[in-house]
Amino acid sequence: MKVTAYRVFGRRNILREAQHAAPSAADLVAHNVRGRLPRVEIVLTTPQGIGELTTRAESSLVPGASPGALDKNRRIVVRNARSVFGLTTATRNGVLILLNAHKLPHPDLLAVTLVHELVHAMQFSRPGVLERHLDRVRHNLDIAPLSRRELRSLDRHMNADEDEAYRMESALTPQLNAYAA
Repeated sequence: MKVTAYRVFGRRNILREAQHAAPSAADLVAHNVRGRLPRVEIVLTTPQGIGELTTRAESSLVPGASPGALDKNRRIVVRNARSVFGLTTATRNGVLILLNAHKLPHPDLLAVTLVHELVHAMQFSRPGVLERHLDRVRHNLDIAPLSRRELRSLDRHMNADEDEAYRMESALTPQLNAYAA
């Protein structure tokens, strides 16, 4: 597991804490969540970095998007990233977890976010999850638009995955904090 920073200045304490906590969080999640932990890269970055890295990863998975669609997707991701703690997306080599350095001033928030995003990483190993993610990416990049019915179905699956991540986050974070203490 690789933990790095991208376009983050003056937040080295958060990066060190993430490098320290990530292996423990990964072990804890791997033993308590159904699925297999893929190769994970964790990047501490800004909302703009989240937009850039997400668009880069998704466009490499689903080639053929126009430059205009990529720019539009990047702007939407940046706007949404301002209010989230982290984002998990698939890459060719595994899973990319992007942590918003602006929303993580305290190590306790970092632990909660790591557990939550690692649960999402585990979910990518389950049947159908990666395919649904790629369908959503193709739709977002205007490569293969989906019907409203298909979008509602994807939203239901995404909400179920989110609910599981929140349940596991509340169950596992106290164990991670106790282990780290």
